[in-house]
Amino acid sequence: MIRSRTSAFATLTTALAAIAAALVLAAPNASAFVWRVDVSPGLAVGLGTSQYGSGCSYTVTVQGWSGDHAWLYDTGGFGTFNPQTVTIGSDGRGTSTWTPHTTGWHRVWADSYYGGAGSDWINVGTGINLGSACVVL
Repeated sequence: MIRSRTSAFATLTTALAAIAAALVLAAPNASAFVWRVDVSPGLAVGLGTSQYGSGCSYTVTVQGWSGDHAWLYDTGGFGTFNPQTVTIGSDGRGTSTWTPHTTGWHRVWADSYYGGAGSDWINVGTGINLGSACVVL
């Protein structure tokens, strides 16, 4: 009896070690992260100190590893994203649209599901949304 328990334990231990090794070897391909966030001012016309205006929309580009997913949020101010979560494409980029709702400093963050984050600080002025362009006071 003792010999069969030892044999079963050894088999289980060997199987768990093989699974752990497979996970370690697969980890570099499965892990991914975000390393950069850019917010494009687009067709904004800044009459003051900023090219970004409240109530106007801007393209956010997240750079990271292909296949990763990043969740976007705005700290230091109120803003919305469409979509809130982006998937990094084969070109290493994912995009969303950001609309700040308040003036002042905003920090646009992208957090990877697998680790890593990127951000961009944006100073937002008062925006006059003209549809295809934005005038920023």
